[in-house]
Amino acid sequence: MSVTVISHWGAWLIGLLVLLGLLLLDLAHHGLVARFDDWAFAKMPHQPDNRFWNLVAWVGEPWAVVVYVLILTVALLVIHEEQAAVWVLWTLGIGNVLGIITKKTLKRERPGAHLEHDDGYSFPSGHVLGGTTLYLMVVELWPIWPVIVIGGVAWLLVASSRIILRAHHVSDVAGTVLFAGAWFIVSTLLYQLIF
Repeated sequence: MSVTVISHWGAWLIGLLVLLGLLLLDLAHHGLVARFDDWAFAKMPHQPDNRFWNLVAWVGEPWAVVVYVLILTVALLVIHEEQAAVWVLWTLGIGNVLGIITKKTLKRERPGAHLEHDDGYSFPSGHVLGGTTLYLMVVELWPIWPVIVIGGVAWLLVASSRIILRAHHVSDVAGTVLFAGAWFIVSTLLYQLIF
């Protein structure tokens, strides 16, 4: 098992960065994306009982993703995949640092009806950034159907919880997926250059 690079990573990276740039440009000018966010929340039914979604959000907390990555790192070390273990650690670690810098730079406010414990700024979503990065790394390391499907369902639930609990705008979640995907590609390319 090792990290591999598909020949079209560069094209994917350019595409993701262009989409992310367009999204940020539109948000900066309160354009179509911001209006879509408002429309989506207006159409979303109110959920009086959010216990399930709160549990999903708790399982996908950024600190929990760090724990999952540490477990993954230990597993990789046990099977003598030291280079992949280093890649996993730097991918999540640097990705989280980039997310924090972006969040503090852009300072996008959260939706009006968010939960009290969801403080801080809205973009990028820490839950979605960590969850997307973890999912992409695991699928890269073990590209088999059970991992793809089970991981994909878990990832989709965590990403959905951020919208349903009104912790983030729809565009925050979409933009964070693009952000995580772009960073994942850069990290994978760096892995190939270094190792």
